[in-house]
Amino acid sequence: MDREKPSVAEKAKKINLKGMWIHDYEQLLGDLGEKRYKARQLAAWIYARGATDFSEMTELSKDLREKLSQIATIDCIRQVKKQVSQVDLSEKFLFELSDGEKIETVLMWEADRVTVCLSTQVGCPLGCTFCATGQMGCKRNLTAGEIVDQIIALRDSRINHVVLMGMGEPLLNYDEVLKAIRIMNNEIGLSFAAKRITVSTAGIPDMIEKLAEENLKLKLAISLNAATDAKRAKLMPINKKHPLKELLAAVKAFGKKTKRGVTFEYVLIRDVNDSEKDALALSKLVQGIRCKINLIPYNHVPDLPYQRPAEEKVIAFRDYLYPRAPAITLRRSKGEDILAACGQLRV
Repeated sequence: MDREKPSVAEKAKKINLKGMWIHDYEQLLGDLGEKRYKARQLAAWIYARGATDFSEMTELSKDLREKLSQIATIDCIRQVKKQVSQVDLSEKFLFELSDGEKIETVLMWEADRVTVCLSTQVGCPLGCTFCATGQMGCKRNLTAGEIVDQIIALRDSRINHVVLMGMGEPLLNYDEVLKAIRIMNNEIGLSFAAKRITVSTAGIPDMIEKLAEENLKLKLAISLNAATDAKRAKLMPINKKHPLKELLAAVKAFGKKTKRGVTFEYVLIRDVNDSEKDALALSKLVQGIRCKINLIPYNHVPDLPYQRPAEEKVIAFRDYLYPRAPAITLRRSKGEDILAACGQLRV
């Protein structure tokens, strides 16, 4: 007689192997009386090959597969909804997690570059006043498994760049985000070069310095959005706890330790931070820092009072800044018509 599928209660008692990594698998296999070298085989099946059932893992012995099926599971996030932009073909996915919470993930296409924008929390605790996610509050952190599973779920899209810029503040979920990055970066994991992984933060100074010590050659982006403490604190409450002086000291320490520059992201909001005076203050703020400034015209969020500047104001801001700052790019967000652009994610 065939065994019935495990109930939710039975499944909850099992160990979820997705999100665990080599040393975790080595310990598990050791506890099962198995050779630890099989940990790399197990990792490759789960991440590189995307196996969801132990019966698929033909390199492992039938006895080991049976042992694993009794004590462990390979959970997967579930796609609930998909929207496709009619403007630029960006795709937004609504995923349901094992506890019923939901997150959004975005896929962006540009020539041969396919970028996935990952969420790291259900919501966000920082409450930036111009961001839809910030209005949700934060329900919980994602596990490393839930973070990497957003890539695994979309692997047929041939993703080659990863940005942790979706829902949540990555550096407030540091341990799980770092484990996810190590899985992404390993050849038996998801095999992404570190230079193709970007972590975006609103600015948690001690975590920025800690990240610098990890010896990962990833990219760091800082959500700046204003060049004075008074203005930035109104847009981003985190600035009250970590003012610009503290944040920039951490950024400089990151650059000194890693020998790499950072990207400052600056969302241009009409009559808030888009004046010539703002541009001058910004150019002075970044002096002496190896960086690029990424200007992002504000993306409309329903129920929020902000607006995008007129195109001529955006160009004027860029042109004023250009000779006074190291490097400037003007980024046109994708997926705005499906609320998938920067600052628009919200469940």
